[in-house]
Amino acid sequence: MAFSLLAAALGASAARAEEVAATIEMVRVPGGCYKMGTQGYEKHEQPIHNVCVSDFEIGKYEVTQAQWRAVMGVNPSKFAGCGDNCPVDKVSWLQAQEFVQKLSAQGKGMFRLPTEAEWEYACRSGGKDETWPGGVGASELGEVAWFNKAEAGKQTHPVGTKKANGLGLHDMAGNVWEWVQDKFVSPYPTAVENNPKIESGGEEKRVMRGGSWDGKAPYVRCGIRNRYDINFVDSDGRVGVRVLREIPR
Repeated sequence: MAFSLLAAALGASAARAEEVAATIEMVRVPGGCYKMGTQGYEKHEQPIHNVCVSDFEIGKYEVTQAQWRAVMGVNPSKFAGCGDNCPVDKVSWLQAQEFVQKLSAQGKGMFRLPTEAEWEYACRSGGKDETWPGGVGASELGEVAWFNKAEAGKQTHPVGTKKANGLGLHDMAGNVWEWVQDKFVSPYPTAVENNPKIESGGEEKRVMRGGSWDGKAPYVRCGIRNRYDINFVDSDGRVGVRVLREIPR
């Protein structure tokens, strides 16, 4: 029953393009300071450093195929057969930029991609010391994530069918990688940063976070990072998007 109600709500939200921005379900995230990065995994996740972010709103779910199609006019997903409530996949960073611009034009707030700092803060339930969303351990990871390829049936799944993290956000681990705004810089800067936005230095490639249905447990952690060119489209259907809406200051 709960899933059928979710499906109905998500389907209704994408019926018409001009309705999507008003009906994408957002979660308000209180700002704060935390230690971003991890030790003992990938070198690009180091060093652990202090970061502060302001309040923001972020999508409760990954953008669905129905929502994307309503705004963009097409459904590019490899797993289109998964259904309207599955995350859109096979989208580039540039296409994600066009999507958030069209959402913003609907007059329901300023939408954009989250920065890396905002994304990781949200994944870790508000900057907590969590390896995986909600503080689950490796043995419980299947409760919050579609991951590990064969166990995920080698494909995406409807959003919101796994447990949420401590902020009420679903699929922050697994299902599809999520594009974020920032360029890829490694190592992380060491100074205390307020609302960092990485638009210079490092590589020209843009970052994606969260891992996908294809990844093993270490590759769906809150700290995992990946990056590709801005026009990269993953033919295997592992890359999607989650949106952020700014709170007027």
